[in-house]
Amino acid sequence: MPLYCCIRKHYVAATPEEQVRQSLLSYMIQQLQFPPQLLAVEKALDQMPHLAVKPNLPTRRADILCFGQGIHPLNPIHPLLLIECKAVPLSDEVVRQTTGYNHYLQAYFVCMANQKHIRTGWFDPVQKTYRFIEHLPPYPELLRVVPRTV
Repeated sequence: MPLYCCIRKHYVAATPEEQVRQSLLSYMIQQLQFPPQLLAVEKALDQMPHLAVKPNLPTRRADILCFGQGIHPLNPIHPLLLIECKAVPLSDEVVRQTTGYNHYLQAYFVCMANQKHIRTGWFDPVQKTYRFIEHLPPYPELLRVVPRTV
């Protein structure tokens, strides 16, 4: 039976990964105060406004992107959080895939989720690596730790 995506506004196939994505979207909106109007699902890198002028972008799609307003000095709206949804365990390969996507997107936070686990991370410039926690903080909390530019 297909699943209704409240962000894309249409029904989608109920694949295992899509079930993770729709469950997470519901949790984000209903429990963690993520504004639906600032969420994007299955967007290609070349569809991102801040990447429109970059040549030779890989043909990759972000599972879920959450944007923030006034969080970047050059872009009025900028990726706050990149989420990769998986129907498999959250392995080192999933971490490399997600952080590799973020190399282009430059979201302040990354997250990986499957049906059992959620890991949220950010780049630590001192240690030059990503640090992770085992949950997804609420939207207002993520915004509080990002420097405001406007």
